[in-house]
Amino acid sequence: MGLTRDGVWLHLSSHSGDGVPGSVVYLAVEDVDALHAELVAKGVPIDTGPVDQTWGNREMYVKDADRNSIRFIQESSG
Repeated sequence: MGLTRDGVWLHLSSHSGDGVPGSVVYLAVEDVDALHAELVAKGVPIDTGPVDQTWGNREMYVKDADRNSIRFIQESSG
């Protein structure tokens, strides 16, 4: 699974020995709801979200076939 945005490229490898399947990476975003709408419009399957967490963040999760998770986090402003 890979993601490119604003000049940043993130790649989660599925090759044996590169890492453990089911890994998690967190990315801070300014507006998780806008990103959710954009990804849904592009046909990206969303695993969870957007959801307000009890600790104040708003989060959305996307998983690949290896169950790696990219978690998009809109941090609480207060």
